[in-house]
Amino acid sequence: MKKTFAIIGCLVFLAASPAVACDQQEAVDLMVKLSTALGEKAAAAKTEEDSQKVTAANAKVNEGGAALAAGDPDKACEIYRAVAAEQGISLD
Repeated sequence: MKKTFAIIGCLVFLAASPAVACDQQEAVDLMVKLSTALGEKAAAAKTEEDSQKVTAANAKVNEGGAALAAGDPDKACEIYRAVAAEQGISLD
């Protein structure tokens, strides 16, 4: 009986923890938000260096798109969140 409660407790804890898992729709939403923000950064770029940073970030976003197309939304979300953090973009 204790083992059953322990298993249920673990499942409840995992369900209540912030989800690392990401579904297809969430990945698409993150991609759209990130792409929009990077587009704004590209438009505001004043130097070649700024443009290169946005170009590099877009290359990483494309890697996320490839992961998403391959059926791995978790990896796509991981990439999108990392790019957002690197670029100081809020995905909320």
